[in-house]
Amino acid sequence: MRLFRARHAGAWLALLCGTSLTSPLLAQPTAADKALAEGLFQDGKKLMDEGKLQEACLKLAESQRVDPSVGTLLNLAVCHEKEGKTASAWAEFTEASSLAAGAGQQDRAQFATKRASELEARLTRLVLEVTQAAPEMVITLNGKELSAAAAGGSGIPVDPGTATIEAKAPGKQPWSQRVTLDPGPATTRVTIPLLADAAAQKVAKAAPPAPPRPPSARPEAARPKATGTPMRTLGFVAGGVGIAGLGVGAVFGVLTIQKAADVEEGCGGSFRCSRSDVETNESARTTAMVSNIALGAGLVCLGAGVAMVLMSPRPPEKAAAVEGVWVAPSVASEGGSVVLGGHW
Repeated sequence: MRLFRARHAGAWLALLCGTSLTSPLLAQPTAADKALAEGLFQDGKKLMDEGKLQEACLKLAESQRVDPSVGTLLNLAVCHEKEGKTASAWAEFTEASSLAAGAGQQDRAQFATKRASELEARLTRLVLEVTQAAPEMVITLNGKELSAAAAGGSGIPVDPGTATIEAKAPGKQPWSQRVTLDPGPATTRVTIPLLADAAAQKVAKAAPPAPPRPPSARPEAARPKATGTPMRTLGFVAGGVGIAGLGVGAVFGVLTIQKAADVEEGCGGSFRCSRSDVETNESARTTAMVSNIALGAGLVCLGAGVAMVLMSPRPPEKAAAVEGVWVAPSVASEGGSVVLGGHW
């Protein structure tokens, strides 16, 4: 036997009137609707006894939709309370109390009123604080639109769990936030910020994306910069040696001339030369030979160095560099010296 179910036409009309004063008159359920609702109700009761609350609540809710009755609504409220959906159960007990009182079912009305009062003390509430309402702004809670009056106040009774709040308005960027609602008694406050203009978002979308940066050009075969060639370097070295040889030859040539002058002065134009003059003459022969060899070798090395420098490729980064070799000979009465320097 189905519990708490209205059977009389008078009670049914009272139930319809108590459901919604602004709703249009609904069609009377057919015999097939009643049979379907009864089957769903029985399945829901069985599942609830087995502890399968989610499936049971779905069955009872569908039975109430097909053939509304105070009894089914009360059982659905009990199921939702066991499932932890305190706000849904509180609303269903409150509605069942009103319907039962209108149908003259005082025992059911008292039962529903008591359970609703107990649930109200441990409700979870959500308070939405709007920073600045935009024109025609729409606020939704879990996809259901809220009125401006419902959004504020002491809080909206909600089932514990997660909830999604969204705010939209023409010409504004939409806003949303997901919150976790703890079992009550508890109150959660969420601030809805000032919605940003959608124009800025459109401009950002209209701007073409920056083209991808081309890969950086790599030097050919990643070759290290050339600082010179072996032939060019050898050319400068040979040239330096040649110039040094010329300098040495010049120094010893000057010494030879000086010694020859000393010998001529000592001998006095005769063949009576002192031993010192003879030794000076032999020294002059030696310096003359050294001078000749150094001059000859210097000329050969200098020529070879110039040829190698001219024949070798010149690095472009060194085109403006000043390259050269310098030599500084010095002559004294006791001998001579040559200082060689340069850069290449």
